[in-house]
Amino acid sequence: MKKIISPFFVFLLAVTVHGSKSSVDYVAIDSLALKGVDLAHQGQFLEALDVLQEIKNLYPDEPAGYVFTAAAYQTLIDSYRNEKYKDQFEQNIETAIQKADAKLKNPDPSAHDFFYAGAAYGYRGIYRSFRGNWWGAFWDGGKGKKFMEKALELDSTLYDVYFGLGSYHYWRSVKSKILWWLPFFGDQRKKGIEYTKVAISKGKFAKDEAKYALVRIYAEEKDYENVLSWADSVKTINPRDPYSRWFVGLAYLGLGKWEEAEKIYQELISICKNSPYYDIAAEAEARYHLALIYDHQNLVPKAFEQIGFILANQKEVENNDYARPFLEKARELKKKIETGLSAK
Repeated sequence: MKKIISPFFVFLLAVTVHGSKSSVDYVAIDSLALKGVDLAHQGQFLEALDVLQEIKNLYPDEPAGYVFTAAAYQTLIDSYRNEKYKDQFEQNIETAIQKADAKLKNPDPSAHDFFYAGAAYGYRGIYRSFRGNWWGAFWDGGKGKKFMEKALELDSTLYDVYFGLGSYHYWRSVKSKILWWLPFFGDQRKKGIEYTKVAISKGKFAKDEAKYALVRIYAEEKDYENVLSWADSVKTINPRDPYSRWFVGLAYLGLGKWEEAEKIYQELISICKNSPYYDIAAEAEARYHLALIYDHQNLVPKAFEQIGFILANQKEVENNDYARPFLEKARELKKKIETGLSAK
């Protein structure tokens, strides 16, 4: 059975099997982490969190358990657009950073210590970037990159580190596009993609997770054929995984394949509504895309039905960082359709 869950999650497992200068039993951590990741992969998040809590109980001074726990919460949030778990993510990632910083104050930190420090800062950087804290994100990303590179310097066989570095180079370039003319910024997207592919070809634990990363990257690039190709390569990991479906839906929309796109968004609604982690924000996002599809097909009543659902639930989604943009887009689409009807 494959063990995979979210950006950085499997990548985090890479260092747990490598040697360390401390007395920590990283084989035990690895075993628990793999079990927790597998449960999270099956959608059994509560059970996964119980297992990951064991790492924290056994090794309270290690950042590992807190980073894995934060990763599990972020996976849940991303997949189901459920922000009720933001506080848990923030608490765990802040604790992970505190403990990682403490480890780096030791006289001779290991590759393992630098790795977890890099992962913790990198994870917080991604979180901050999504929520508009750009300078905090750049600061975290820079520290995370430095620590990951140090981990690789100490152990050149940690090919899974290329997954984290690839994510850094790609997304830093995307978020700093207006600064590409400056000497220390530039467009490093290609480098990010190449590093991610190194993790796929040579990585030990991050092979499949790096494929998931490419699904998201190619969606950002609007390279829709590659989105579908890489999404197809991870279908066997979790056939009902909502995470990759968000990007597959965008790909079908970009290609003008309306029926295929409709099927994906209907599946997303079904998967999310049948999960204990359902949040109406996910349904609102999916229904906005259904409204777009029906508008393109000139199925006006069906488009208005989807828009009506979103606007009827605006109070419940207006503070959700995932759904908020689609609330405004739904209003704009409604106005566009009404203008078109009045002009006839």
